[in-house]
Amino acid sequence: MVKPPFIGASEVLEISTEDIFQQLNKQVLFKSRWKMPRGGEEMLADLIDDERIFAYMDPQAIYGYFPVFRKEKTLVLENAVWEFPEIKSKCLVDHFQSKEEGSDIIALQAVTIGSESVELSKKMYANNDYAEYFLLYGLAAEMTETLAEIINEKINKELGVKTIRRSFGYPACPDLSYQSALLELLKADRINLKLLESNQLIPEFSTTAMVIQALS
Repeated sequence: MVKPPFIGASEVLEISTEDIFQQLNKQVLFKSRWKMPRGGEEMLADLIDDERIFAYMDPQAIYGYFPVFRKEKTLVLENAVWEFPEIKSKCLVDHFQSKEEGSDIIALQAVTIGSESVELSKKMYANNDYAEYFLLYGLAAEMTETLAEIINEKINKELGVKTIRRSFGYPACPDLSYQSALLELLKADRINLKLLESNQLIPEFSTTAMVIQALS
């Protein structure tokens, strides 16, 4: 079992918008978010000329390390039992030890760039500024993903191991409702992050994940 530097939730981390932007994968932004094979640099430059774009982003993150153990196809945490499907004879619980083997720890994280970017995008849409709305939406989504990668890398360095990041809603961990326990463990209300009854994260430009030690 790897040894985390602490157990429980971290303090709230505030990372500057400029630092996140410097690490942004622009090719992913242009090709995947904006669906633009070329011309993305000019569009991005024009977009961030609008001082509101970055001013309305408030990046915050929390993460932590928590006791966990594997029991058949479930992970048992202090406040929840998560069950995961087996896909091609593999399951996320395979990355963890059972109680008999000595238990384990799991790293959890949650990041957001705040609610004001959401409100700005809605305002653009309401004003029929559809192009600006589309560009801001893609940029905000990729900024959120970049912030998640920054926290993931911080966890990698603290644990000294290679990890994989898995967000809820994907095939390996499809149950979005499991985020409720994650947010509770991380005390995510400190960054005004919550889960609606529909299991949608609010603010919209937010994401959560488990960070799991990769199998050798």
